[in-house]
Amino acid sequence: MQVPSGWRSGFYVVIVRVRDEDGGIFEREHFFVVKPATPAGATSIAFVVSTATMNAYNDWGGGNSYHGEGGTPRFKKAFPRTSLLRPWSRGLIRLPGGAPRAVSTAELAPFAVPSLPAHAYAHHYGFARDYGDASWALYGKLFIEWAEAAGYTLDYYTLHDLHDDPHALEPYRLSIVVGHDEYSSWPMRQAIENQLAAGGNHARFAGNNIWQVRYEDGGTTFVNHKDETTDPLFGTDQQRFVSNAWDLPCVGWPLAHTFGLTGSNVIHAMYGGAAPRASGGFTIYRPWHWSLEGSDLYFGDLIGGRPDCIAAYEIDGCDFTMRDGLPYPTGRDGAPAHLTIIAMAPAVQHEEDHFNGTTATTMNSVANPSIKGDGTELPHLEEHEGARHPKYGAGMIASYDRGVAAGDGTMFVAGATDWVVGLQRRNWFVEKITRNVLDRLSGPRPAASSAPRV
Repeated sequence: MQVPSGWRSGFYVVIVRVRDEDGGIFEREHFFVVKPATPAGATSIAFVVSTATMNAYNDWGGGNSYHGEGGTPRFKKAFPRTSLLRPWSRGLIRLPGGAPRAVSTAELAPFAVPSLPAHAYAHHYGFARDYGDASWALYGKLFIEWAEAAGYTLDYYTLHDLHDDPHALEPYRLSIVVGHDEYSSWPMRQAIENQLAAGGNHARFAGNNIWQVRYEDGGTTFVNHKDETTDPLFGTDQQRFVSNAWDLPCVGWPLAHTFGLTGSNVIHAMYGGAAPRASGGFTIYRPWHWSLEGSDLYFGDLIGGRPDCIAAYEIDGCDFTMRDGLPYPTGRDGAPAHLTIIAMAPAVQHEEDHFNGTTATTMNSVANPSIKGDGTELPHLEEHEGARHPKYGAGMIASYDRGVAAGDGTMFVAGATDWVVGLQRRNWFVEKITRNVLDRLSGPRPAASSAPRV
């Protein structure tokens, strides 16, 4: 298929439909992204589709980076190498209205077992088991529907475009990633670094930033070991490219160096037994921050709580301490000292078990970095009053400037996969903050200043 030159940059859904002998209709979906003919010719904003995360959750043919052959019912054995030359599982591109999210937003009764309605829905209606984790329909689509209706023009790229060209974002004032953005390769991340170094800005309305991946066999194989000791690059002079957590010492490039926040600190909220009765929103700590200008928000206000639940599923944070009632980064995980923590929401490393192992856990050993493949626990759990508990922390909204002078690149992170739900549901505060960020960071570059940072 030759794409006509007049087609606008965008995300295009392809529907393949056949009719069987009995008159029944069988449909499946694919997609492609049309890049702009002239980068930044019509807009200063680049929207980047999180294709690497979609790769990891695609189980067409039987396996993905979480579930595969072997293992046990509780501890699944994932595939470290999967093909990119295959279709998308049903539900990763298109979903019916009303399909459940990854999280349960219903009130949990006392002593009830936390559940994930998306899994039961997927099983009953024949969708991919992990559609709730990586469906375009639940994340990227929600953002662009809101943004285009709000009058924003976007140029579209995939993370794979950044992998092929780490300089692709440099013409833009602002690049955006939304939803569930968990995986990236070294060149993909370098593309954002290059844009920031050129004076551009990045807005991440997304969560669960953890894993480095590779592409091999001419870009047709997705390499995602999640155990650095099984990666052939481990122990070699190329081990910084091992397909495991960015924050590992052997990689040497902590995520917080780029984004200020990381998914390796804490991950889950309102997901199974991970903070199932949380408020669902972010609590404001610094209402004077520029991203909240004109929002009428006060210290202690909650934004995006029930029923919207924007601080849910998988979220990013940093190691922090409290001084005079305000959160500050400690820097132990690489977060910049001048990172401004604007708002926070409680989150945990993995589920708490209130049932002494009598119910199946929601998250398997691959999704849970605290559990090894043989079921034994790694030292991420902490002792509290004689009981074993997951690591506690907070997801965050945060920002920082890359340099002292005005005009240097700015990083803004609303670190939650489900931030986009607040836009879909027209939450006024979520919309206002999003507009503030887009308008400020996509506008003309301010004049340089020698004024010290406050």
